[in-house]
Amino acid sequence: MKIRYEDEEIEAQPGERLLDVILRSGADHRHICGGNGFCTSCRVEVVDHEQGLSSVSALEYQRLGAQSGKLRLACQAHVLGPVTVRVARATTSRFSLVSE
Repeated sequence: MKIRYEDEEIEAQPGERLLDVILRSGADHRHICGGNGFCTSCRVEVVDHEQGLSSVSALEYQRLGAQSGKLRLACQAHVLGPVTVRVARATTSRFSLVSE
């Protein structure tokens, strides 16, 4: 199956972690904490087909609050089907000292 990340289509297998799919494509996608769900730097905005990703985890909800679902942590979301995502707009996070 294919996912769309920014303007690129990337091949993915069901169950793969979204961050791994994006990084395998060669994209330079931020993931400051190494993909452990702490920093929120890997967040993406779901543009279309949100059902193509696993359900929002408790950790994602804790980190992203009311924005969870529209925003996802690429390190916590798993690909279930076609989905379109893009790098999330710059925001500050109480879990990261780095402003994006």
